[in-house]
Amino acid sequence: MFDKDMEQIDVAASIQRLRTYELDGARVDDAVSIDEPNKGSIVGEGIIAFTAGLSTQNQEDVLHAFLFASLVANKKYPLESQGKEWYALFTEVMYSVGWLPTQKYYNDLNIGGNTVRMDKLVLEILGSVIAGVAMPGTATALMLKVAGDAINALKKRETALTLYERNMLDHGVGGMAAGTCTEEKGEVTLALGMVRFIRDNSSTKVLFVDWDTRSVKFYRGESVFRKVPYLVDNNREYIRERLGDNARRKIEGYEI
Repeated sequence: MFDKDMEQIDVAASIQRLRTYELDGARVDDAVSIDEPNKGSIVGEGIIAFTAGLSTQNQEDVLHAFLFASLVANKKYPLESQGKEWYALFTEVMYSVGWLPTQKYYNDLNIGGNTVRMDKLVLEILGSVIAGVAMPGTATALMLKVAGDAINALKKRETALTLYERNMLDHGVGGMAAGTCTEEKGEVTLALGMVRFIRDNSSTKVLFVDWDTRSVKFYRGESVFRKVPYLVDNNREYIRERLGDNARRKIEGYEI
């Protein structure tokens, strides 16, 4: 299934490049379940949903890859104004970890009207991404539904919502992502819709509130990644160790 793709991947170079990345030490939050049983998780600035039948290992692999790539990009490009550079590095790291980008796009986003809701906006972008994924119609509809359910579940989980919004706003990165991971005929696919923003205000709320589009500049990112099992398998323990080390450094910094 991946023979053609693997011919284009220099595995040794990808693994070597992976060892050079530095992680953002600001925080590493464990994935937080937001819709039992395991339909969605918060991981960093992302809300990742899973369709039925996705194995626990595949769920862990995609969450760890997304978190690792986000932390690397956050470390090098921490400013709201660096969204384009952030997105380029994020997709590069996902590739190095073992998730082959088969679609990627980043550009300005023009909003009609004076207000917009971030949760609806990111789902619209994700819907555009999923529509281009070559899967049966029922599968693509399900991918969007589970993502919408995961985001809406945050309305009932105040603690998880507060954590998620703090991740986005407290560290100056300025972005959020919604994604769905699914498996069809043995191939694992992650579709991501991203919104980056540069604010002229100090709002502390992101989801389920109206944003004044006159005080925010928006950008959109669209990505589809296919899991390359061999490369993911080779990098799995290294990713676990790096994320674990980062978490331990954060814990060691706390005073008790």
